[in-house]
Amino acid sequence: MRYSKFLLKTQREEPKDCDSTAMSFMVRAGMIKKVSAGLFHYLPYFNMILRKVSYHLRRAMDSVDCNEMKFPILVSKETLDKSGRWNAFGKEMFKLADRSGNEYAISPTNEEYATLVAGAYVQSYNDLPFSIYQIQQKHRDEIRPRDGVVRAREFIMKDAYSFHKDIPDLEEYYARMSKAYTDFFAKLGIKTVPVLADSGAMGGLYCHEYMAVGPEGEADIAFCDECGYAANLETVECKDIYSENMKFKGTYKEIVTPDTKRVIDLVKMLQREPSDFVKSMVYNADGNIVMVLVRGDREVNEAKLAKLLKATSLELATEKEIKNIGSVMGYVGPVGDIHDVRVIADFEIKNMTNFVVGGNKKNIHYIDVNNADFKCEWADLRFADHNDVCPKCGGKLNIAKGNELGHIFALGTRYTEKFDTKYIDADGKSNVMQMGCYGIGLERTVASIIDQNHDEKGLVLPMSVAPFKIDLIVVDTKKENQVAFADKLYEELEDAEIPVLYDDRTERAGVKFNDFELLGIPVRVTIGRGLDNGEVEVDVRKTGEKFTVETDQINEFVKDLLNKIK
Repeated sequence: MRYSKFLLKTQREEPKDCDSTAMSFMVRAGMIKKVSAGLFHYLPYFNMILRKVSYHLRRAMDSVDCNEMKFPILVSKETLDKSGRWNAFGKEMFKLADRSGNEYAISPTNEEYATLVAGAYVQSYNDLPFSIYQIQQKHRDEIRPRDGVVRAREFIMKDAYSFHKDIPDLEEYYARMSKAYTDFFAKLGIKTVPVLADSGAMGGLYCHEYMAVGPEGEADIAFCDECGYAANLETVECKDIYSENMKFKGTYKEIVTPDTKRVIDLVKMLQREPSDFVKSMVYNADGNIVMVLVRGDREVNEAKLAKLLKATSLELATEKEIKNIGSVMGYVGPVGDIHDVRVIADFEIKNMTNFVVGGNKKNIHYIDVNNADFKCEWADLRFADHNDVCPKCGGKLNIAKGNELGHIFALGTRYTEKFDTKYIDADGKSNVMQMGCYGIGLERTVASIIDQNHDEKGLVLPMSVAPFKIDLIVVDTKKENQVAFADKLYEELEDAEIPVLYDDRTERAGVKFNDFELLGIPVRVTIGRGLDNGEVEVDVRKTGEKFTVETDQINEFVKDLLNKIK
C-alpha cells in the first residue's frame, strides 16, 4: 500500500476527549474517529488490524472443531420470552417492532438461536459434541459509553456454542476452549488471566472471564499468588469471620444533620471516619423492596445481592418507594418504625459498635447505634479488598485492574431445557443436551493489544497483528535514484507476499520516522543518502536495533529478519 493512496491521517498532539491510553493511540494513529457517544468510524488501519484478529480467532475456533455460521441479528420477543431473557437484559438491549407490530430485539447474544439449530440438526449421541460460532455486529444501549471502543454502543463479537451428551463431555470441551482462548490471546501478544466470574443474566453452572491485566482496566480482579486462585471482584467471597456484638442496646441518640445525604457530608460534620457509618441502600428487586446495609466506606456488590435474591431486575428504589416503607431518601436507616421492607446486612457490620445510621426523617441521623437495635438477615454483600483473604487457601488476596476480553460459560441445561433440545442416547432414551457458550469482543481485544504493546512514542504491534510488516521510507522524494530503488524494492517485497506500507509522501523525513513509531510497524527500511554507497538502513521498532545492509542483500535480509522476529 502506498501511503499517498492510503486513508491514514495521524496526529502528533494528544486528543482531548479520550478516556484511555488505548483510545488516545487509536485516534492519534488514524484508526478511529468518534461519531457520537459510543459510536465510531473504523478507519482502514483499524479495520486491517481487526481482520488480523479475526483470522487468528477463526484459526483458534478451527482448533476446537467449531463450525462458523451466521444467525439473524433480530430475535423475536417470543423466542426471548421462552428463555426468560426479554426482561433479563434490562434497558441496554435495543428493542423494536416491525410494521405488523411484532416485537424484536437486536440480539445481545444468541443462545436461543444456537439451541434451535442444535435441536434441528442433532438427532442422536452420534451427532455430539456439536459446536458452532459466528462473528457478528452487536448493539447495546449503553447509558455511559466509555473507554472508546471498549464499552461502545456498537461492537463485533465472536460467540460460540457447544452441545454435549453429559456434563463430563461439556467439561472436557470447556477445557479445550479455555486452552484455545489462552493460546489465542498469547498469539496476539496479550497477557490474560482467566478468572472465575458471575454468570449474570446468562445463568448456568459456572463461568470464567479472560481479563487483560492493565492499569486502566474497567473491572477489578482478585488473585492469589499462593494457590493460583483468580476471580472477578464481583464474585470473590468475603468470609464471615465476625462475631455478632449484641451487648449494647438502646443507647443511640437522635442528632440533627441538615443537608447530609452523603457519607462524605456526615464525615465532615461529625468529624468521624467513613468506617464509623453504616450505609442503608434500598433496592427494588423484581418488585420486592429490600434494604441493604454496608459499612460507610464500602459499596454494595449488586451481583452478589442479585444472586442472593435470585432477582432478574435490580434497581435502586424510587423516592416514592422509600417513602412507602416509612423513610426519607438520603436519610434511610434500619432503626425505628420502618415497614414492608426486608433488611439484609453485610457480615462486616456484625463486628461494628456505636455506628451512625440514617434516622428515617429529613435532616436526622442516629449515632451510637448497635446491632441489637434492629433486626436483619446477614449475608456477604460487599466487594473484597486487599485486607481480605483468598477464599480458596486463606492466603493474601491481590487486587488489580483488568479488561474483560472473553467470557466462557458452562451453561448446563439452562437453555436446552426451556427449548426442549434433546438427543437419543445409546439405549434409545431421550435426554436434554448440555450446553456451553464462549464469547470474545474483537474491539476490546484490539484495545488490549495496544494497551499492552506501546511505548511513549506510539504502538509496538506484535508481528501477528501488524497489517504491514515493513515501513518503506524514501527520505528525499526529489532524488530519482532513491525513488527508483524504493519502487523496485516495494514491488519485490509485495511479490514475496510481505505487506509493505510504502511511505512515498513528500513529507520531511522526520515526519515519516515519527509516523513509523506511532503506527507500530515492526520493521523500517529507509532509503536515504546511504544509497549512494550501495547501502540502506533497517530499524526494528520493538528492540531499537539498527542495521546497515547492502542493497543487493536487502531482500533476503528483510525476509530473514521478519522470520526471526516472528
